[in-house]
Amino acid sequence: MTHELSRRMALMLATGAAAALATPAWAVGAVKHYILVDLKPGVDQLVLDRWYMTFHAPQVRRAFKAWQRNYTSFRSYLPPEEARKAYPLQYGRMTEIHFDSLEDFRESRPNNVYGGGLASFTPPPGGWASPPFDSVTATLPVNPQQVFVNRDTPPKETPYLRWIIFFRYPKGVTPEQGDAWYRDVHAKEVAKLPGLKRYAAYSAVSAAAPYPRVAEMWFDDYAAWKAAFLPVPKFAPPAWGGQGLFVEAISMFIGENPDVDFINDKRSIP
Repeated sequence: MTHELSRRMALMLATGAAAALATPAWAVGAVKHYILVDLKPGVDQLVLDRWYMTFHAPQVRRAFKAWQRNYTSFRSYLPPEEARKAYPLQYGRMTEIHFDSLEDFRESRPNNVYGGGLASFTPPPGGWASPPFDSVTATLPVNPQQVFVNRDTPPKETPYLRWIIFFRYPKGVTPEQGDAWYRDVHAKEVAKLPGLKRYAAYSAVSAAAPYPRVAEMWFDDYAAWKAAFLPVPKFAPPAWGGQGLFVEAISMFIGENPDVDFINDKRSIP
């Protein structure tokens, strides 16, 4: 990763800003801002957590609390090597921030009491030029536009496994072409997989987002996910071909509940 790209990714995490805020093609109500934080190889999660919980989250909360409705973060599952070989899985955290409206989200962007520059926020270990993580964001309607599977997920002793997938269609594939394949072909096949509890898809509020589509699937646990997705199922390929997910994607395994709530809970800092 280049120096400039590292700065850009770090700035996205520091400000919670979307990659682009073009006017959406549809009206949306409340929105949620997903931030996937991927630890670089060899970095321990405690390094990220100490900086994030001690400095970054409190500063972001102070800067944007007038608009934030909630601010939670999920420690990810450590994906087994067999899963990482088959799918683009990341390891670190997923943060979720809600706003009452897209207008509130937009309004919060220039109103940073720390100033508009990256240097206004306490840098992570390694500094903003070379942080120990990469990050990507997607701003979505709180409710998914499409729900393909919605089975009961009652409380249980062990966490559910949620598979969050940020994706985009390959170059040359229009959103209309991609969405038609995903909705009418791919999602119907995925919905038939064993053990799938929930399955929904979102379109980001900006088509210019790095990954303008997000899918979410729930399973009882990793074993249930593995039974469905390993070995990689033989899905009907799209017109553009490919294999695996057939799209350009990043993804993460998380549980159903956050391990830290920066507005309502107080947590021990590792």
